[in-house]
Amino acid sequence: MLDKNWMESRYTIGSLVARSAAMQRVVKLASLQIESPARLLIVGETGTGKTVLARAIHNSSSRAGKPFVAVAAHRLTPNSLDNVLLGTPGEPGVFARAEGGTMVLTGIEDLSPLAQERIGQVLDSGVYTNTAGQRVPVETRMMFTAHSGELAERISRGMFAEDMYSRISQAVISMPTLAERNADIPYLVSDVLQAFAARERVTRPSVPYHYMELLTRVEWPENVRQLRNHVESVMSLSSGKFDPEILLAHFEEIESPQTLRGLVHDLLQKLVAAPKTASAMAGARQ
Repeated sequence: MLDKNWMESRYTIGSLVARSAAMQRVVKLASLQIESPARLLIVGETGTGKTVLARAIHNSSSRAGKPFVAVAAHRLTPNSLDNVLLGTPGEPGVFARAEGGTMVLTGIEDLSPLAQERIGQVLDSGVYTNTAGQRVPVETRMMFTAHSGELAERISRGMFAEDMYSRISQAVISMPTLAERNADIPYLVSDVLQAFAARERVTRPSVPYHYMELLTRVEWPENVRQLRNHVESVMSLSSGKFDPEILLAHFEEIESPQTLRGLVHDLLQKLVAAPKTASAMAGARQ
């Protein structure tokens, strides 16, 4: 499988796949955030690319040569909170590691009340206390990601403080689902194949037409992440070729709606009979 960190580290705002109107709106909003000091909240469903967007904003900014540090909110348990944020005598915390760069707190809806309180204090004061007991100014761009539905639910149930939400959402960008950016699918696939070819030092594989048609018509509940993982897995298992037997096995694992099962079977049969290269890929990024 392709290295996730390496994949994400390549992106800038200008290199994001944005042929769809939905992603073009995201790119427009993100462009305004490149040098902004505002705390940015990026919301969306699972696998829509929230952290990828945060990384692209960082890579496009004057902070690009500085650290990019992402930490999952669920790691900030009462027992580990201070160690992760502030560090230990032998290891700096995330505030110190991200100094001058960008710190992203992912899955913010999972923050415990104690973690919300501690982080809120840092956001309000603009300083944190390091392991030596010194008060250090926070010189880091702060970004946050959240599953939109889960965050809204926790706020409504009183599990996520409204004043904390106000602190982290000076700017908000909402990521579209893959269904809302269906026009991007051929170019997202091309992006994965480009990375695969670079890693394996081979010519980028061509995509069978019927396979691309299938990718644009089935549902992807986990959005871009699931699509990428699917294509990467097919490439790895078939040594860079779109083997019909491997494709069939992969699509049998996808819990497609019943109405799509016939479509999957028919298109894969066409693929076996006529493995034509996808003309839709001709205009994809090289």
